[in-house]
Amino acid sequence: MMLRALAFSLTLCSPMVALSEVALANPSPAQDQLQSMAQANRSLDYTGRFLYQFGAEVSTMEVSHAVIGGREFQRLTHLDGRLVEVLRRGDEVVCLHPNGTLTRINREKGGPLALGDRIASDVPEQYNILVDGDGRVAGRAATRMRVAPLDNHRYGYRLWLDNDSNLLLKSEVVDGSGVALERVEFVTLTLAPPLTEQDFAIPETVKESDLKQLADSHPSHQLSVDAKWMPAGFTSVDKDWRQGGSDREPVAAQGYSDGLAAFTVFVEAVGDSTVEEGVSRVGPTVAVSRRLTAPSGAYLVTLVGEVPQNTAERVIEGISVRDSQP
Repeated sequence: MMLRALAFSLTLCSPMVALSEVALANPSPAQDQLQSMAQANRSLDYTGRFLYQFGAEVSTMEVSHAVIGGREFQRLTHLDGRLVEVLRRGDEVVCLHPNGTLTRINREKGGPLALGDRIASDVPEQYNILVDGDGRVAGRAATRMRVAPLDNHRYGYRLWLDNDSNLLLKSEVVDGSGVALERVEFVTLTLAPPLTEQDFAIPETVKESDLKQLADSHPSHQLSVDAKWMPAGFTSVDKDWRQGGSDREPVAAQGYSDGLAAFTVFVEAVGDSTVEEGVSRVGPTVAVSRRLTAPSGAYLVTLVGEVPQNTAERVIEGISVRDSQP
């Protein structure tokens, strides 16, 4: 249970693993539209408010985005619940907490507005891109698009692109029945607002901390995760170590991606300890935990990511762990 909770928090609150890029030899007109969308999302100045639905939870958020002096700035603010902000200034990303502290993040690939860049940068061959007609979001005319999977091992996506600016106004992650598991939808949008660097200033804080990977010299770094089965197109994309707590062993984290969907396999040595196996779901994110006994010891293996539950369970059943330490 503790590792599953840790895995959820690391996946939902920390940067997403970097996705591999695949060049498209002959981009389709629909792919061109996605590229234009990504360019607009990165290069235009805008402010707005949007609804973020993740499973049964709905939050209201505010975004300010600008390019100043060739650097990209963005501030995301939660308007309900706990006051949390994520602030990006070029390559610098910080999370501002309600108690006046901040956490510096090494890289920022996730967040509710990241789907546009992920889809535009690389749509694997396991998906079709379809233009789906006209729509309207936040009082603006939009073009509806679908990114539809060709099998049942991954989710699909619905997109609404602003006809005037190409900005992504609305996006949904949908299951095989077309039910939206995650939704981002602008309710207000202002283009070309008069933003300056002061709008993205980092306030004085009580305490700072960093999200860092553990040193490569950790003695457990010989631990390897192997998968007997993967859905077509999924490959290993990243590997690191996460701190499991002040009195706990570090957790090995191996990421996999098809270039759009992604999940991470976490492995923690548990010895003779009692562990809880099971399945948890929040919106499109699933967590599946299994106890695994290997020649080198007993481990709790947890898969967390945005894939259907059946896919996650099939993958984790074929996971093996090797420890090549002498």
